[in-house]
Amino acid sequence: MIRFKDSVEAGIGETTASVLWAGRSGRRYLMEREREAGVAMAPSRLYALEDNGVIGWAGTAEDLIRDHRAREKFRRLSSGGARMLSLAAPSDPLAVMTLVWDLEGSRRALGRAA
Repeated sequence: MIRFKDSVEAGIGETTASVLWAGRSGRRYLMEREREAGVAMAPSRLYALEDNGVIGWAGTAEDLIRDHRAREKFRRLSSGGARMLSLAAPSDPLAVMTLVWDLEGSRRALGRAA
């Protein structure tokens, strides 16, 4: 379910939306939908590309710099029209890896928004 924030403007005529996502573990995450154009990836955020209701890639800006496989997957999904979501990244590298594992391949949570 998408919940629109009425007070936050993401761009000209666009509002950001929060999406409730269920990880493979069953844990739920409230993710922000990013604008389609002009996204500047922040080091403190974890990003995910969603295509047809499934997260095909999850990671950080640093992952795209250091890992050519992550970069290839990101480019392929981006060029195919995948939508970008984000949430605050944990500070612990192991927690980031665990979160990436939990999100990749997962589907949007059914039911009420958080």
